[in-house]
Amino acid sequence: MFVLSLLACSPDFVDVDGVQVATLSINPGTITIETSPSAGAVQPFSAVAELMDGKIVTLDTVEWSLSNASTGTIDSDGVFTASTENGGVTWVRARFDGVEAHSDVTLIYSDQRNDTGIDTSLFEGSETTGQDLWTYPADNVNIPRNTPGIAFQWADHGQTAARLRFRSAVTDITIYTAGTSWTADQATWASIAGTNAGGQVTVDLSLSVGGQVLSASSRTLNVNRMDGQGSIYYWSSSASGIMQVPYGGTATEYLTAANTGHCVGCHVSRGDYIAYTFDGGNGGLGMRRLSDGAEILGYNTASYGNFKTFSPDGKYLLTTYNGALLLYDGQTGVFLYEVPTGGTATQVDWSPDNTRIAVVMPDSQTCDWSISGGKIAVMDVVGDGAFGAPTVVYDPPDPYNAYYPAWSPDGDWIAFNLSTSDSYDDSDATLYVMSGDGGTPIALANANQGTDITNSWPHWGPLPDDDVLWLTFSSKRAYGNVVSGSPQIWVAGFDPALAAQGADPTWPAFWLPGQDPSQNNHIPVWTRQ
Repeated sequence: MFVLSLLACSPDFVDVDGVQVATLSINPGTITIETSPSAGAVQPFSAVAELMDGKIVTLDTVEWSLSNASTGTIDSDGVFTASTENGGVTWVRARFDGVEAHSDVTLIYSDQRNDTGIDTSLFEGSETTGQDLWTYPADNVNIPRNTPGIAFQWADHGQTAARLRFRSAVTDITIYTAGTSWTADQATWASIAGTNAGGQVTVDLSLSVGGQVLSASSRTLNVNRMDGQGSIYYWSSSASGIMQVPYGGTATEYLTAANTGHCVGCHVSRGDYIAYTFDGGNGGLGMRRLSDGAEILGYNTASYGNFKTFSPDGKYLLTTYNGALLLYDGQTGVFLYEVPTGGTATQVDWSPDNTRIAVVMPDSQTCDWSISGGKIAVMDVVGDGAFGAPTVVYDPPDPYNAYYPAWSPDGDWIAFNLSTSDSYDDSDATLYVMSGDGGTPIALANANQGTDITNSWPHWGPLPDDDVLWLTFSSKRAYGNVVSGSPQIWVAGFDPALAAQGADPTWPAFWLPGQDPSQNNHIPVWTRQ
C-alpha cells in the first residue's frame, strides 16, 4: 500500500465562512488499497482548500462521493470502507463551495480459496516452469462481460493438487483444488470477470506432482466491457431440432422432435421471426414469431427452403431450394416468386443495410448443402423485392470451395467457409472473412485454432455498442477434457479495425456456455431476442 499526498502540510482547521475557495485537493491523492472477503480496508480522506486570500485550510464539512459504488462506501466524514466482494478503480470525490477535486483509488481484491482442504505446502517444492498443462481455455481468449464461469481445465499429470491464480491490477485470487478442472461460483466469477470488464486477467496454473511443482505458461483472459446480448439458436442433431441459449443462460428445447413431432433445422432468424425446415434437407418450410411463438407456416404447407435469410425489416424471406432463390412474404409466409439468377445459386444471406445479398454460385451441386467449386457472389437489392444479377466477388483457386457466406452486423464483412472438398461436413473447413466488396480474404487463424476440426457455418452476433464483434460457428475441436471430436458451438471476438488492415481480426474462440456438451451441436444463429 502506498500514499501520495498532494500537499506537504496539514494546517489546523480554520473558519472559512465568508472567504471563497480558490482550489480544492484531497489527501491522499493517489492510493492503492488491498481488501479481502474477511476485512474491508478503512481509509480516511481529507479535503484541503486554498482560499482566495491565500490561506491553506483543511475542511471539516465536505460533500463526499465515489465514482464507482461497487468499490465500497464513503461517509460524510470522508472515511472510505472498501468492498469485501471485489476490487476496482474509483475516484473519491470532494465538493465544497462549488469547487470539486478527486483522488485516484485502486482497490485490489485479494483472496485464497481452498474448499477441498488441499495442503498448500505442496506448492513450496522445487518448481519447473513452462509446462504444457492447459487444455482450456486458449491463451488470449476474449469473452463478453456476462459470460458464465469458465471451466478452467488442464491435463492429468498424476497431480496431487492444482493451484490457480488470477491476477490483474485489481484482482489477486488464488484457488487450491483437486482434479483436472475448476469452475468459479457466481460470486467468485463476478470478482474475477465482472470486476475486470474492459481489461485483462492473467491466469497462472501449477500442479503438485510427486514432490515437484509443474507450472504452466500464464494465460491471458480478456473480458469485454459489454455483455453478450440476445439468444443463440442452434441445431442439435442429437435432439433432432433447435435449441435456444439466452446468452449467459442454459440451453432449452425450442423446436425439436420432442415438442413438434418432427425434426426441425436449417433455421434462420431476424427481428421477431424464425424460419426453419421440417424433416431434414428439402423438407417443408416452417416459420413462426419469436415474441409469442405463433406459427406462421406449419408442417406440410408445400413451401420450401433449405438456406434462408430475412430482409433487415423482416418484410421478405428469401430461401434456396435445389439451386433456385425463392422469395416469400416475411410475415405471412406467402410465396411471391422465384428470383432469377442466370444459373445455380444457394446459401444466401441478406446484408443488414438492405443493399445486397450474398449467395454461393457453385460449379456443381448435389443439393443446396452439398456443393463443389463454390464462388461467393453478391446481388444488389435494386427495389422492393427486386434484385440485380449476381456478381462474383471471390472465386477461390483450385481445389478450394467457398461457401456459407454471412454478412457482419455492420454490413462491412462477409464471413465464409473455405475447404478442399464438398461443402457438407468437410473436415478441413476453415473460417475466412473478406470485405463485402470483395478483395483478398483473411484467414481467421486465431478462431480456427487448427485444421481438420470442421470449423463450419459462421454467423454473427448482434451489433454491439462496442468495437468488438462476435462470430459464432460449430467446430469438432476438443473442449478441454469434456468433448473431443463432436461438433460444439464456439464464439470468437472479431476486431474490425484489424480486419481493415488485412490482419487476422479474431481472438481465440471459447466454448459457448450453456449448451449441452453431450449433444452434437451445429448451425448457431445469434439473435437479439
